[in-house]
Amino acid sequence: MSTAVISRKTERTNLDVQIRRAKAVLRELRDALEDLEDRRDLAAAKKRNAGRPGTPWNQAAKELGI
Repeated sequence: MSTAVISRKTERTNLDVQIRRAKAVLRELRDALEDLEDRRDLAAAKKRNAGRPGTPWNQAAKELGI
């Protein structure tokens, strides 16, 4: 096998590894963004509902079908 063939195969393998790593990083970033959005929504809901009484557990469980 020539050096050129080995070099191209190694380069392709390295690119595959880099792509897999990049996809993993993107998944982690997407998950982190979703978590941050959830935290922002929760903070907005707490601010919006400040001073209001909460929903009793029995009523919430019934509404959620628990």
